[in-house]
This record gives sequence, structure tokens and C-alpha cells, in this order.
Amino acid sequence: MYNILCVDDIPANLLILESLFELHEEHYNILTATSGQEALDVLLNKKVDLMLLDVMMPDMDGFETAQFVKLNKKTQDIPIIFLTAKKDDETVHNAFKYGVDYLSKPYDEFELFTRISVQIELITIKRQFEEQLKFNQSIIDAQHNIVFIQDDQHVISANKSFKEFFKVANIDAFNKEHSCVSELFMEYENYFALNILNDSGHWAEEISSTKQDKEYNVLIMDITTFEPKAFKIDVSGIKDTDKFVVTLTDITKLTTKSKEFETKATYDVLTKIFNRSKFNDVFEVDVKKALNEKSDLCFAIMDIDFFKKVNDNYGHIIGDETLITFAQTIDKKVKKIDTFARWGGEEFVISLPGSSIDEAFKIVDDFRQLIENTEFKEVGTITCSIGLTQMIKDDTIDNILIRSDKALYEAKDTGRNKVCIK
Repeated sequence: MYNILCVDDIPANLLILESLFELHEEHYNILTATSGQEALDVLLNKKVDLMLLDVMMPDMDGFETAQFVKLNKKTQDIPIIFLTAKKDDETVHNAFKYGVDYLSKPYDEFELFTRISVQIELITIKRQFEEQLKFNQSIIDAQHNIVFIQDDQHVISANKSFKEFFKVANIDAFNKEHSCVSELFMEYENYFALNILNDSGHWAEEISSTKQDKEYNVLIMDITTFEPKAFKIDVSGIKDTDKFVVTLTDITKLTTKSKEFETKATYDVLTKIFNRSKFNDVFEVDVKKALNEKSDLCFAIMDIDFFKKVNDNYGHIIGDETLITFAQTIDKKVKKIDTFARWGGEEFVISLPGSSIDEAFKIVDDFRQLIENTEFKEVGTITCSIGLTQMIKDDTIDNILIRSDKALYEAKDTGRNKVCIK
């Protein structure tokens, strides 16, 4: 059912239209207005699929009414068929300027409904096309990779990941800020950047025309972290156009070409010892090896006692320095076979492959005493509590972590500054 708004200042004309539409009531529902202002009120409050608009009306004629309709985003796509007795060139010209169709009075019923049907069909096709575009965009937005379409210079459309990475609300905002995506490609060994192109070259065309067995990678600064990110870039030309589909796949975690990337993926930024991610990788290997070789493996988690008081009393800068001193003090004493890492916050972990529980206890208790006897800037002395466990037959990493965590809580609950075993 389509809503047709009939606008005419003469009630008799509206009555005629209503009688005509009664024969088509299974397809159309009639809304009426006797002035341009009344028509605008109806448009803003009800769904209208098409307007039949009289030209000659007092106060606000049909052309003025049409102008307001086309200026409003909510109503600008509604098709308008002008109905008028005037047939001069200016009227016909303005009718097509402000509307989409024109029909002179007296009009033929068959012609009227044929034109209405055509316009309804066109607007239906347009809406279906727009829905398809929205659906296609939703599919592209679901991609984690950055995907965008551009000519050899400007971005034309892009997915959600593009806007999130470049921190822009829309494509216009990006194009205002950047003349081209490629200007953001950082120059670095083995990465694609504009400096490697010939003077006459265009980057998108250059990449898309290269043999498929050649892979291009680019570096782009992530403005959230202010760290460069590495992307594999794929460019495909769109047939019979000058446009390209560009896909950027984040390979930062996979590449080892940059020492900076490798360091970031391996070491804790603050303390410069292994981070949790690196420790997980190493510990998984230690566990598999111990299971296969039926050898000893111990694991300990250590926590700085009352660390919150350090931050509260001395501030976070001194708190950070305390963490750094703690980590570096122990790291200097860790054997090459063992792995020491920051677990998170004020917690640290150590994997002790080849050490029995007695040997492991001696090692971590020495660490405890070392910390107790270390002077920390402004803070003075601190202590730590340690939870220790040994891997048993058919153990899992989760079970090891759970036992060591329970041992740590026991150490804290029973006075702190001690090593407990589970």
C-alpha cells in the first residue's frame, strides 16, 4: 500500500482525485492537503510515497512547496507529479525543475495512474538499490581488514575499520585532511612507499598491475598508540573504471623485519623484561618439553606487598620506578634456562625448567630476600609474597596457574614476605 498525498486548494479537485483512487484502493491510500503549508505538515508527520501537487495555490504555490520538499533530507526523494491547467513554457520548465513529472488539467485517468505507477516503480527500485548498498556496506564493515575504494588519488568509500583506524567520522573528513592514502605510507626498508615510484607512476595502478606473486607491505602510523603498524596491501582494479579496491591486512604481529615491532611484542614497555604474551609462549614450550621428557618444571608468581600504598603515598611515577627496580634486580639474577616476566600490574612470574620443588624454593626465596634487602628510591624497603608450584603428571597450564595463585594468596593471608607452595 502506497501513500499518495494530493495537494489542491480547491476541495472539488481533491474530491475528484479521491473518487478516482477509490478504484485503486488496494494499491493506494490517499492523504489530502488544501495548501502548501498543510502539505509540508503532512510530509513531516506521515510516510508519503508520492505527491500530486497543484501549481496554482494562494500563499505558497506548488513550485514553492516543491522547493521546501526538496530541501528537506527527510522528504527530498519523494517524487512529485505536478497537476496544472497552465501549459506555458515557464510552467512546464519549472514543473520538471522542481518535480519529476508534469500532467496538465484536465488529465486522463489512465495516463494519471500510468505515471503514478511508473514513478512508484522507480522509487521502489531506488529504495531497493539503496537497501542493497546498505547491505553491501554492512558486509564490508564486518571485515576486520581495512577496505576502501578509491581512484588513484582520493578515497571514495570505505569500511568501518578504515574510519576507526584513521579516526575519521566519514570519507569527506579523511579527504580534507589527506590528499591521498599513500602519503601516510612510511619510508622503511622493504616496505612500499611513494619514494620508490617513478615520477609518472601512480601507486594504486603500480601495485594492481604487478605480478600476483609479488607481495607489497606498507607501514602506517597508528595515531592511537603512535606506533607504526605493518599491513599487507592488496589492490585490484575495478573493471571498466579508473577505481581500485584496496585491502590492508594488519601483519604487525607477524613481521619481524622491524626490531621495534619485535621488542614491542616481546618486552614489557615499563620494566624492559619479558611481557605476559612472550612468557605464555615460552612457558607453553617449557610445559610440553617437561611432559615429553618427564623432567621437572616449577612455576612461581610473585606480588609486591602493599604496592597500592606506594602509589598512594608517593605517586605513580615513583610507583613505576619501584616496579622497574624490582624487575631489574631479579632479572640480573635469573639463570639463562629460566624465564622471568611481568605478568601485569605489580605481579611477576618465573618459569623454572629442570628445577625440583626444593631447588625452586631456594631460588625464589633468594629473590624474596634480595628484594627485602634492596633500597628503593624514596620508598625505602619493600617485600614481596610468592606462590610456588611444581608441574605434576598430566598437568595443564591452567592447573599450574591456579595452584600458584592459591599459594600466593596463602602467602599473603599468612603474613606476607614469604614463599608458599601448593
